Formats: sequence, structure tokens, C-alpha cells
Amino acid sequence: MADDTPAGEATVVVLFYRYENLGSERAATLAAEQHRLGQELGLVGRVLVAPEGINGTVQGSAAAVKAYEAAVEAALTGAVDWKSSSASSEALFPDLAVKEVAELVGFGLQEATPLDVSTEGGIHLPPSEFHSRLLETPPDELRIIDVRNTFEYEVGHFDGAVDPGMTHTAQWPRFVNNNLEDLKGRTVMLYCTGGIRCEKASAYLRRRLKEVDAEAATPVFQLEGGIHRYLEAFPSGGSFKGANFVFDKRQKMRSADGTVVGRCSECACPWDTHHGGRVCCVCRALVLVCDSCDSASEHGEYYCAEHVGLRGFYFHFVDRFGGPELEKQASALQASLDAETGSKGKTGSGTGMSKNRRNTLRKKLAQVQERLKIILEEPTALDPQRRCRACERPYVECPGACWGFWREESCNMAAAPMS
Repeated sequence: MADDTPAGEATVVVLFYRYENLGSERAATLAAEQHRLGQELGLVGRVLVAPEGINGTVQGSAAAVKAYEAAVEAALTGAVDWKSSSASSEALFPDLAVKEVAELVGFGLQEATPLDVSTEGGIHLPPSEFHSRLLETPPDELRIIDVRNTFEYEVGHFDGAVDPGMTHTAQWPRFVNNNLEDLKGRTVMLYCTGGIRCEKASAYLRRRLKEVDAEAATPVFQLEGGIHRYLEAFPSGGSFKGANFVFDKRQKMRSADGTVVGRCSECACPWDTHHGGRVCCVCRALVLVCDSCDSASEHGEYYCAEHVGLRGFYFHFVDRFGGPELEKQASALQASLDAETGSKGKTGSGTGMSKNRRNTLRKKLAQVQERLKIILEEPTALDPQRRCRACERPYVECPGACWGFWREESCNMAAAPMS
């Protein structure tokens, strides 16, 4: 954090993005300038720069953030969407990181003609209009879709919103292609944290809708400024229930309503606080687990909604198990793999999801089988202590600040996806 920010003085956090055709060379120059500028102003945060634009969250003194905003605006050709909030003097990020990436949001689209969010994106609705349309559109004519990850949706969402079941945004095309018939002809309303994910998500959806039925009247709207700006317009929460998940140490921002909509994945009690060590043992997506259930957990290995079917036989840490347990795991993993591929080697649907799942099962089965060989030779070669799935340290030593932007420098793990 800036050295000139007095202890205890409030700071400003600003979330921003702009899609602009920078090109690779200009993007590289802008990224280098962002790092120099941020360091000079004493900012902390995360900034992504891609050939298609810029996206980030930074924190610092009010004066430093104002100077930063002016410099970014001067470097680009159009207005940047800035959303600010106040915070304590505590740094919400361990440092400033500026990264060059291929996409601002990792949708992983393989389009012959790249999406143009300026011409193909959905219609922007300011919070008041978005709110009114939600209330006025008959439910059977409306589809409101949360374009965030499931772990974000779980702690807060709009009434009646659909959760696409994503652990990362690259799964958006799968959701769209599986639901085109249901969406066709209805009013579709998309929302996300600050708006950036909706830009490309709406463009992809509109393109697909036109491909299946060019004549279908399917209006696609997106919440301008995202949940962040909606809660500014409706401090009591309006039609949004719960908390807005944010990718920094605050974790979430609440409305005045204070309703807890999240539920512990183990006991279903009201709970909406994430912990860096309570993640899916398969994919590392955050999982809501209350303190009581976590304290009572023998293994401390949890499962997101996508991987809950692997509960009981897929474990990240297999060193704690003896021969009989490993044999049961190997048998169940093989059965699950057979169900995915077909008992006679059929490849099933051939979707990217199926391929990823099969690869995951094969790797885990090979690990368990290799571990079995070791245990047969040395039955006492066990490591019974519980470890954090995120940083892999003994759980009693993990402070929980080891996931994504909560990660402290002392935690040895890769950062989670920004999206």
C-alpha cells in the first residue's frame, strides 16, 4: 500500500474495465506502463491487459486512485467504466500485479470471426431499468442468468436467477448451447459483478441465437455496471438477495438487507463465508463449509456441485490411506471412468467437459494405483495429517489466505482465475 497513506485512513478501491482494440504491441506497452504507474502511486491490486482491452481492481489513497484513473483514461481512446468503494487502510491485495493475457475474461472461445462486444453485445440497462423490467416481465417470458461462477452465485443472486453451474467462464458456451431452445423467444437478462463478463457472454449468446433462428425475437439485456452499481442504486438490496462476491480480501459486499442466502454444503445451515482452504478437492473451486462442519471433518476434502458425485472415493491427498481404502478408491474410480467412457470403450458425448472429466479420473486412478504399490511394500508409509488443498501445508498451519487474491506471499500456490 502507498507509504503516504496514514495508518487507519480509509482508502479507495476501484474496479474497472474497457474493451478496446489495442493489438498485441500496444497491449504490451500499456501493461508495462500500468506496472510503472501503479508502483509509483503506491497502489496494490490486480490488472489484466489484453489485445482486446484492460480490466482490473486497484486500491490506494484517494489522491493516488484519482491520478491513476486520469492516466488510464489518457492512455485509451474512450471512457473507462469505473466503480469505486471505500475500504480501511488494510491492503486488500498482497501487492500489485499486472499481467498480459490473451483474453480479459477467459471464455476460451474458438470463433472463426472474433466477437465484437461493441456491435454484438447485449443492450445495457441501468439499474433502475433493469429492476423495473425484472418486476414487469411475466416469469414465463423471462430468463435472468447469472454469468458468474457458482461459488459467487451461492452467496448472493437476483430472485429467480439461473445458475449456469460454472466453475470458470470457459463453461459459458456449453451452457448456452445446451439451453438455446429454452432461451429462444424469451426476454433474457444477464448480470455479473461489474459488467465485464456480460459484455462477451451476451455477444456470444446473441450470435448463437441468430444462428439457430435468425427471425426469433430474443432481446438480450445486461445489467450496466453489474451488481456493484445495482446495489449503489438499491442500498437495501432490491431484487438482489445476499452478498456480492468480490475477488479481494473483503470476499463480499452486503446490502443493508443483510440476508444470508448461502448454505453450508455439508449441513445446509445459513453460511456465506468462504475460506481459502475449503475448496473442491478436484478443481479448487471455493466451497461453502461452516466452521462446525470443517472442525468435524476427518479428511477436510470437499466437493463443488459439479464434482459432488465423486465424494467418498476421489481424494486429493491419498498418502493418508492404507491398502484396503486405496483398493476401494481404485475400484470406484474405475467404475466412474467406465460410466464416462462406456464399458466397451465408447467415448460418450465427446464434449470438452467429458474429456476433462475422463482425464481427471484417469490421472487419479493412476495415482491411487501407484500409491497402492508403495503401501504393499511399506504398509506404514502413511501421512495421516490433514493438509490444505489450496497451499498443501498442514491445515493447522494454514491461515486460509491461500486462494486467488486472498493469497499471502507465504502461501505456495498459483493464483485462481480472475473471472
